[in-house]
Amino acid sequence: MFLWLSVAAGAFVIAALASFLIGLTEAPDDPPLTVSDVQGVWSASDGGRLTVRADGSAELEKVPDPGPGCGVADSRVHTGPANWVFDTFPDEPAGIRLDYPGAATGQTCSVYLSISISDEYGAKGFLPHDADPWYVRGTTRPH
Repeated sequence: MFLWLSVAAGAFVIAALASFLIGLTEAPDDPPLTVSDVQGVWSASDGGRLTVRADGSAELEKVPDPGPGCGVADSRVHTGPANWVFDTFPDEPAGIRLDYPGAATGQTCSVYLSISISDEYGAKGFLPHDADPWYVRGTTRPH
């Protein structure tokens, strides 16, 4: 009887491990983002805005800075031009990385916008370094 229980337990462990490994190798369900998925004005309830253009340029307005030397000296936000590329922040959904020169040091600073697109909610995103509030993409700039 003990032998059969051991064999059954071993089979269960092997099946669970195989299922886990297959899950790691499966392709993600979401298709890759395209330029049309990300271009436009992304607005947050706190006044932050990201204007993303198809040519790879962007404009940041009142966007929380990601760290020391990346914002204006007396503020925790950044406003100014940026460039963007498709990129993924670790352990977050696909999105874009916006690069701009830090005001204090001139170093390159980066802000990531992790993006989710659904039929129910449309396109929305968040900044992993400051996940609240959500940024929502619209076709016109809110006033």
